[in-house]
Amino acid sequence: MALKGNFFGNNLRPKNKTIPELSQTLPLPIRDKTHMDSFKIDAVFTGYSVHVTNPDSIRFLCLNGGFGQGMLSRAFPACILNFNEGICKRKRRNNASKVDSNYSPVSEGFSSNICNAVSSEPLCLFLEEAFFLMQELKLLELKTVFNKPIDIPEAFDKFRKAKRNFFVCYCAYLYLKSKNWIIKSGIKFGGDFVIYVRGPQFYHASYIVLIHDVLNGKFSNSHSVDGLDFQGLNRIAETTAKDILCLEVHYPNKLDISDYATCLERLKDVRIGEIFSKHHNYLAGRNLI
Repeated sequence: MALKGNFFGNNLRPKNKTIPELSQTLPLPIRDKTHMDSFKIDAVFTGYSVHVTNPDSIRFLCLNGGFGQGMLSRAFPACILNFNEGICKRKRRNNASKVDSNYSPVSEGFSSNICNAVSSEPLCLFLEEAFFLMQELKLLELKTVFNKPIDIPEAFDKFRKAKRNFFVCYCAYLYLKSKNWIIKSGIKFGGDFVIYVRGPQFYHASYIVLIHDVLNGKFSNSHSVDGLDFQGLNRIAETTAKDILCLEVHYPNKLDISDYATCLERLKDVRIGEIFSKHHNYLAGRNLI
């Protein structure tokens, strides 16, 4: 097992360059104990995802746990990277090259709109990490687009309606978070999650994660992958230099997943099984970093 762990650790794909603003990160948010009760992060539930717009809150979440993704950027929002001024200059230069030397108020207004959009770029949280910040870390205060507060039971109900397999994905999210992985949405690669060592600013994603729920020894029909689907997903994983990790979430007997209180009370009774498409120990490789 040690050899397999070393093999995995030596084959991590580090990024060519880590931006200095993102080099000092923590695995989870750390708060000052003297201001623990007063510190809250405001967020808005759009019906599909959760948005955070305050720049200080965005910086706090990105640099402490790698939460969220920029709406307009590839990964981290522009307010983290301090790219606003460079982007504005580049857009103005490109616009100037497309028109003659005469003043063009249209192009000037276009550049201003781009700069304003980048400077106000929100941080998008997927539902599992938003609920984790609400339920476990007590950091997030959620509201509707009409500025109506959403408490934890209501958030659970809304998230479950917005995403059919929300609870099983949340169980898997907690499991992976307990192993110190940085977790991002896997929809781009056809999976439920993708997981990173330390964060996407340091390494490329190591695994595409597929999640299945099992109740009373039987797989749910709500989320299944047949042989052809798995073959296509395996080709995606090989093309992007990743591996596939399947997590089986085994519910305790007679669990009513529609009941918020019962679900959270029995989280400790949920069991997670791991299935790999290749023979190596991903936990041993993770502990080498």
